[in-house]
Amino acid sequence: MPPRNFMRNAQPKLDDAAGALADLLSVSQLPVRSADLPIDRIRPNPFQARKTFTDLDQLAQAITAQGFTTRLRVRPDPTATGFFQLVFGERRWRAAQLAGLAAIPCDIAEHSDDDLVEIGLAENIQRQDLDPLEEARALQAFIDQRGYSIRRLAERIGKDRGYIENRLALLRLPSDVQQLVEQRPDSIDAARRIGTLPTPEERAPLIAQVASGEVSAQTVRAIVRERVRSASPDGQSSIRHRIAADTQIISVVLQRWEGLLQEADTSAAHQAIGEKLDDLEARIRVLRALLR
Repeated sequence: MPPRNFMRNAQPKLDDAAGALADLLSVSQLPVRSADLPIDRIRPNPFQARKTFTDLDQLAQAITAQGFTTRLRVRPDPTATGFFQLVFGERRWRAAQLAGLAAIPCDIAEHSDDDLVEIGLAENIQRQDLDPLEEARALQAFIDQRGYSIRRLAERIGKDRGYIENRLALLRLPSDVQQLVEQRPDSIDAARRIGTLPTPEERAPLIAQVASGEVSAQTVRAIVRERVRSASPDGQSSIRHRIAADTQIISVVLQRWEGLLQEADTSAAHQAIGEKLDDLEARIRVLRALLR
């Protein structure tokens, strides 16, 4: 049985990052009740994007020494009566298990699945708990599985559209370059440049140099730019042909959207096209950044 002060020290408030995102997502006004819950009745957030939790032993020692000083946020588990699912705070929950606590203080509220997804992702992003690719996959899941536009997603997690688009661009990198980002999360800018090289053979030496810290992002940028400039004329012609074909497709789509906006009932078209234009503008900003 843990010492009584493990519960007495708990404050009925959200921690800094989670509290800020709860306010942002307008869920902090949900009716809340507080209780000390058996730790074995609490289950992880089923939508948790984070796969690894570091420094749990250190946090467990702090809990043993100082007590559990904040409340976790949970919801009743919709699949199992008498159990609960974490809304946020999984690292502290895991550390509390290591510390041997039998119960932990929690705030209980009726959160939706969307709340769990959004709060979990926003907490991880604000705390920088996800590596860039984990974050990108979670953001893409919002778009693919829940129909979010980039604009709505940015608003919901408190980031600008450019940030979202830059993260999503990582998923379009070749797999060898993605492995570099996983190994060196600080190499995103260099990885994007390397990803523009067409073959694994061209990318491999630069990937190895970046992974070992031998070259800077600025050096990579210069090397890649020189290689592109030295490409064969036939290769340049092929690139121009593909770009011209893509431009024609884009032009046709934009003309069709223009026609939709000129129709009598345009409210739905205005909203849908407005969101897609925001997404396109974010992609254009990424392209312009790559041209520098």
